[in-house]
Amino acid sequence: MRLLIVKLSALGDVIQTLPALALLRRDWPEAQIDWVVEERNAELLQGHPYLRRLIPFRKEFLSRPKELKSFLKSLRQEYYEAIIDFQGLLKSALMARLARGRLRFGFANHREGSPFFYTVKFQPYDPELHAVRRYLLLAKKVTLYLRYGKEFDPEEPLEFIRDIPLEGKKPEGFLFPKPYFLFVPSARWKTKLWPFTYWEELLALLEEYREDFDIYFVGAKGEQAEPYAEAMARKYKGVFTLIGKLSLRELVYVMRGALGVVTVDTGPMHLASLLNKPIIALFGPTSPERTGPWSDYSRVLQANLLCSPCFRRQCRDRACMYSLKPETVFQEMQYLLRNLPKIRT
Repeated sequence: MRLLIVKLSALGDVIQTLPALALLRRDWPEAQIDWVVEERNAELLQGHPYLRRLIPFRKEFLSRPKELKSFLKSLRQEYYEAIIDFQGLLKSALMARLARGRLRFGFANHREGSPFFYTVKFQPYDPELHAVRRYLLLAKKVTLYLRYGKEFDPEEPLEFIRDIPLEGKKPEGFLFPKPYFLFVPSARWKTKLWPFTYWEELLALLEEYREDFDIYFVGAKGEQAEPYAEAMARKYKGVFTLIGKLSLRELVYVMRGALGVVTVDTGPMHLASLLNKPIIALFGPTSPERTGPWSDYSRVLQANLLCSPCFRRQCRDRACMYSLKPETVFQEMQYLLRNLPKIRT
């Protein structure tokens, strides 16, 4: 059995698809599974024991004929019994169509006309279903279809899968001498950002606790929070920034060692969920029911506003995020700190 997963981006979406990969491996233990993924996210999957092969893609290939030809050759190298479009967009559906295979699977309510390219269109999924469960549902439906030749709904509930191997790499030059928390302040949408002044107020409120643990800011190079985090690291004892200094594998290592994570809705939040870390998640324009943390211990803070969630990337006042006060987050951190021994056992 040869299976092809198409899930290109973003980082959080790739991470949320890993439980579905684990489910496919459980259902088809002898299967050869390949994955088409954007090159910037490929490092996270490199050498994964459930995967035979990665097929990295970059949008720059579209303007570079030789590289595009090489990519298409790699994509069409194998013939697959099933090609599964977890992305559900036009670009991913085109990838699925260009690959060689017997059956192409996706949901009927996938976007941008992508279902046109499927040979099997499953009944529309509930848009309020959490993304991880949606991907698990698609994987299970594919298994049932391949076994019985028609669509079935899974009989058992699709619970979050925890035992997912993910290799980390210790970053050179960082010793981590004390227990630590991670702060994740950046996201691709400006509307998801918690005000930077609020992060500083939270640091000030945590002053007496910072004798017992350090705080590290994490994120990708060039993010809005990078200069701010550097300023906080200079200003406060026990505060450091790793923004732009970690590879994805190094982020896995650092995340795995953290006591807990305070984060906006962004890719590293989903990594923290996958590693089952305690999470305090700050939500504004997006829905925690759809994309929230799934750790055993997670607290979602979201303002009770009529306009939230709005799923807008632009907003004049960002009232939803400004309504989440540092004192509220501090209280949640106090509760987490009091209960850490119980949570971690």
